[in-house]
Amino acid sequence: MESRVEANIRAMEKEVERIQLLQFELINDESLNKLAVIPDYMNNYDKSQAILMVQDRLFALKNSSVYISDVSVHIPSINRTVSAMQGTGAMVQDQFNATSELARKSPGKAIYFLHHIPYIVLVHEVRGLYEGENALYSIIVELSPNELSRSLSALESSENSGSVLSDPNGEFIIRTHHYENPYLDRYIDQYKSGVPNAFENISSVGKGDDRVLVSSRFSQLLGFSLIHYVPEKHLFNNLHHYQQLFWVLIAVFLFFIIVLCLSLYRMIHRPLLALLRAFRKMEKGELDVTVTENSRSEFGYLLQGFNKMSRYMRELIEQVYTHKILVQRAELKQLQSQINPHFLYNSYFTLYNMIAVEDHDNAKQFASQMGNYLRYITRNSSDEVPLYEEAKHATIYAEIQGRRFRLRMKAQCGEVPASYRAVMVPRLILQPLIENAFEHVFDHMEEGGLLSISFEEEEDCLLIRVEDNGPLLDQERLEALERLLRTDESMIETTGLLNIHRRLRMKYGDRGGIGVGRSRLGGLEVRLAIWKGDKEYASIVNR
Repeated sequence: MESRVEANIRAMEKEVERIQLLQFELINDESLNKLAVIPDYMNNYDKSQAILMVQDRLFALKNSSVYISDVSVHIPSINRTVSAMQGTGAMVQDQFNATSELARKSPGKAIYFLHHIPYIVLVHEVRGLYEGENALYSIIVELSPNELSRSLSALESSENSGSVLSDPNGEFIIRTHHYENPYLDRYIDQYKSGVPNAFENISSVGKGDDRVLVSSRFSQLLGFSLIHYVPEKHLFNNLHHYQQLFWVLIAVFLFFIIVLCLSLYRMIHRPLLALLRAFRKMEKGELDVTVTENSRSEFGYLLQGFNKMSRYMRELIEQVYTHKILVQRAELKQLQSQINPHFLYNSYFTLYNMIAVEDHDNAKQFASQMGNYLRYITRNSSDEVPLYEEAKHATIYAEIQGRRFRLRMKAQCGEVPASYRAVMVPRLILQPLIENAFEHVFDHMEEGGLLSISFEEEEDCLLIRVEDNGPLLDQERLEALERLLRTDESMIETTGLLNIHRRLRMKYGDRGGIGVGRSRLGGLEVRLAIWKGDKEYASIVNR
């Protein structure tokens, strides 16, 4: 109902717009402009020919739409009115003045109402052409109320249904069918006296058997409203006969739906819910999960399969973890053994030189340091040591190397804070970092080398930095080292920094490892962090 009313009012708007376009085309008509502008220079024959041609154009415009009853042109210059239906006669001054006045008072309107008849008015003016007069001519299209009413009758779909076409000022109204209903008449009166846009909806009007379903639309272009109404008893009367049967069917369907839902719950939902709960427990790490279900359907087979899968998974995880722990422990021992012989050759050569020059005091001290060093790295009873012992071993190693490079560099070793001295850490995590600096930096420097080992106590951890001032580290080499630490260590040789990085990864997972960056001294900086208590030990510190 709404769509039909909307389509009808839009069709009227398009038809009026088309008529207006045809009116504007007449402005360019050569014969009409000759009659309006230069009648004194035309003889009677030329005037007659021009009037006939204008009348033909008006007749064609009249026949272009069923809504048009007549088309007239008022030409003041020749004091004539040319009509498509009535021919040529004296100018109808009253209609010309009245329609021109309406166009001046309300410019831009599509339709004007004069004596309850709708007109489409086009007044063509040229100011200053005639003294005291501006209008050359006006084109008046008279619309037919009968044709408008006939077009509205297409909306009627049942007995006593009808349509009303009216403007808000009450100057024009068309009713296709007069249905005696006081509620409907009151609605139409309120519609005309109120704001038309406020009524643009579909609503029910009246009480009891006099209820009417009303749909209305207001057209801004046309300036009037279309109201269509249908008595509700003609629309819904048949539904009342089936109302009882309808509710009976609803009750039967509800009963069957409830029975079906209960059956589906017992057959499908309950087993699936039990299976879902079991999966959630496994997601939380509870591997010892079994589902008890006595169903003989496919879900019973599925739940039995889940129980078997859970049991096999526990056995498999136990086997895999046991094997992994054994492999990691063996690999850790092998990696530790790689560190021992790296610098022994040069150390023994340094000791030989001390004895050769009879530097007995330094030789004794150096031999003691070598003994402490070898005792520490060959002590395989435990994989973890207190941080204080690890730092002391790193200091001894730096002093041993410092004797060899005493003319090239000096080392600065900080003290471990008292609160972190007893924290257990993996063995031999600092020595390879110092060894890396001697091998790649101080071997290539003649003098001015500096090695710094610092322990900085942060809010929640101890940050260990091993820094040097090597001049050979450019950005490309630093980025290459960072990429190397991010690769799969199992595919490369496990020595130096990569050795430590892999040990930390094997023991502490993906969070373990070392971080590298540009040192505050200008060379390479290697970082790792230590936590107290049961917190994870190491992660790459990007600070």
